[in-house]
Amino acid sequence: MAIVTGIEEKRGQVEILADGAVVLRVRKQHFDRVPVREGDEIDVERYVGRLAAVQFADAYEAALCCLDRSSRSEREIAAALRRRGYVEPAIEAVLQRLRENRLIDDARYAQRMAELHTGKATGVYAFKRKLRAKGISEEDAEEALSAFDEEQQRAACLEVAQSLFRRYAELPRREGRAKLSQALARRGFGWDAIESAVDQLFE
Repeated sequence: MAIVTGIEEKRGQVEILADGAVVLRVRKQHFDRVPVREGDEIDVERYVGRLAAVQFADAYEAALCCLDRSSRSEREIAAALRRRGYVEPAIEAVLQRLRENRLIDDARYAQRMAELHTGKATGVYAFKRKLRAKGISEEDAEEALSAFDEEQQRAACLEVAQSLFRRYAELPRREGRAKLSQALARRGFGWDAIESAVDQLFE
């Protein structure tokens, strides 16, 4: 058991310190329903479980509001709920309910993102980085990446290369090719697509 050594309210959330260290940040409205005071003994795990039971309905509603605005991955929803002061067991229970109700599906989400990005001048590796940042699994990411075929990537890379070409056209040929190639690589294109685009422009 730990001893509550401090309680601080910040922007609608309550920060609970036990034995001098921050152990929890929680929404004030939920803290008020399951309060503790300085000097109280606290079993943090049990206390978090009590908070989760109080928070679940509000956390689920908050997750639905996130999904109303746009599609989200599981990691994005969890991060949004965490920032708002929901505890981990409540977040996990919400994600489980959303999966059961088929309101979130990372594989489907990744595929929809791929469909949108194949119509844009997006490098396949840049898109893969974006999926990783959103918490999409390697398996779901690889499935989505199948939408980026070689022909699509060559066309997309050439489109981006044409928009950048003016910056490098006056440089010595070798230097211009190198700098344009590096710029395209930073945008997530593979070397086959880059070589094809650079060859066309510098001919």
